[in-house]
Amino acid sequence: MSKPNRPEIYHPRFYDRHIPSFAEAALDQRYGSLFSSIPQLGLYSLQDISTYVEWKESIIQELFLYRRDKNHITVINQGMQVDGAAVQRFADAIFQHEPGTNRLCFHSVDLIKHHQLQKKIFLPISEDSVIDLPHTESDYLATLGRSLRQSMQSRLKRTQGLKHKTFPGSAVDAQLLERIIAFNHARMLAKQRYSAIDEAETKRLLTLAHARGVVGTIEINDKLCAGSLVCRFGDDIFSLLNAHDPSMNKLGLGKLSRHLMILEAIRSGARRFHLLGGYFNSKRPFGARRIPLCTLLVYRGRLGMVKDAASLLQLLLQSLDYRLRTFIEDHKSEATNRLQRSLSISKVSVLPRHQRSVRGLWRE
Repeated sequence: MSKPNRPEIYHPRFYDRHIPSFAEAALDQRYGSLFSSIPQLGLYSLQDISTYVEWKESIIQELFLYRRDKNHITVINQGMQVDGAAVQRFADAIFQHEPGTNRLCFHSVDLIKHHQLQKKIFLPISEDSVIDLPHTESDYLATLGRSLRQSMQSRLKRTQGLKHKTFPGSAVDAQLLERIIAFNHARMLAKQRYSAIDEAETKRLLTLAHARGVVGTIEINDKLCAGSLVCRFGDDIFSLLNAHDPSMNKLGLGKLSRHLMILEAIRSGARRFHLLGGYFNSKRPFGARRIPLCTLLVYRGRLGMVKDAASLLQLLLQSLDYRLRTFIEDHKSEATNRLQRSLSISKVSVLPRHQRSVRGLWRE
């Protein structure tokens, strides 16, 4: 006779209005998320933040930092994948530990096994674009479309004097980062748009660079022409800045800089490369997949849902807006791809066989 499976035993512990010293490393190892890291969260006030840690034997299973606001509990670490059963255990524990609370909220999480969670509402409101990295550069290159792969290789061979360098963020001074940001400002100005990187955002990027960053630069004949900033958390790398000199648009340095940082991530042993949200169609060719991120609400009882009707309506409107934007973006992309395929076939078909090539069909 087979022995019955023993139930898994978890040991929860609360640290009221305190973040223990082991939390920073544990968050990186457990979630590998920029938005669930102390360097990112520490940019804002961590006063009155409490900690929930769930242990299984001597291994941390979950670590949630949270704030209580009257009768609501809000988890402040975000961007990570959460399991429905683990959230249910936390909800049961927090409602017992914090009497008078009736709602638990997670922002921007990838919820899995949601059927194991009771009295919940979750709706997608944002996204992350993630490249799952293989173990070798050749395996990654094999996943790319032929046109993109050949274009990247061709640009590296044809651009004489091109050098790609990487530096640990701790060794990067503010002047180098500001020069890369200046490329972003110039590019936005050429499009008659405002850059999202203002003085406060520049300080944030510099802080993250010093904490967890790696900066990559492209120089042509010793002139800085493009740069990237990425940050590593556990096995995950997050791309925070990628900009190039707009006067060199024809060289495709923006995509080339991103491509070279992805290859650098593979060499470093990272398992995922995050391109964050927005403009997904420019990221899809690099092998990115879209991961919807949800706002998750868990209630003590059904009555709490009814009382929270106004907040739920606002959440629904946010989710509808996100879904509409992604729907429009995907349909625009498909229409553009059909047009490009049609033009490519037409252009190639009229050439003599020995001249047929994908060169020139891919554009920045």
